[in-house]
Amino acid sequence: MKMKRIIRLMSVCAITIAVLSMTSCKKGDTGPAGPAGPAGPTGPAGVAGAAGPMGPAGQSGNANVMQYIFGTFDDDGNITDQFDFTGGGYQLTIPLPNDTLDNAAWFVYLIQGGANVAVPGFGLDNTSQYNFVYGYDGTTADQGDFFVSPVAGPGEKYDIIKLVRILVSNTEVNSTRGGSGRRGLPDINFKDYNAVKKYYNLTDPIKLNSKTK
Repeated sequence: MKMKRIIRLMSVCAITIAVLSMTSCKKGDTGPAGPAGPAGPTGPAGVAGAAGPMGPAGQSGNANVMQYIFGTFDDDGNITDQFDFTGGGYQLTIPLPNDTLDNAAWFVYLIQGGANVAVPGFGLDNTSQYNFVYGYDGTTADQGDFFVSPVAGPGEKYDIIKLVRILVSNTEVNSTRGGSGRRGLPDINFKDYNAVKKYYNLTDPIKLNSKTK
């Protein structure tokens, strides 16, 4: 009987201790966040990714391109006379610095209506052949002279003559000689004035009435 009382007493004490322990270990409220720690060192750079594909080549600008149109015009810009190559060639004069003449490629075109032919080359009748040469004026330092002449055949008549000047680093490129394979010039058909005009977006030409037989 005495032993049973002792066991019950010990059980009560154990329960009381467990309750007190649970009460004293109850989780409290979360405290305020502490200050941020210092930044860690920068990690090593990752491996560079593969290079992307090359984009298409952009069109060349036309800051170094100029076109000159020779003809006989009235005040409204209408053509009043033609170049008559049946009687010989013509001298065309352009005011420009000496170094520009040497450091540019020059392209010459004979224009009749909507048709054009490149010089050197055959005319529209395919029987007359033309060529051109150029150099500095003998009396004026800042002037270039171009001589466009028939070299074979009877010659023809054309409304206007167009000169296109392209500044280039390769001074060996200096006349209307075709399209590809030359440093400093794009791969276009330089025998076709319309292709050159489209590529370089040629607008606002300099019109010159100067021409001499």
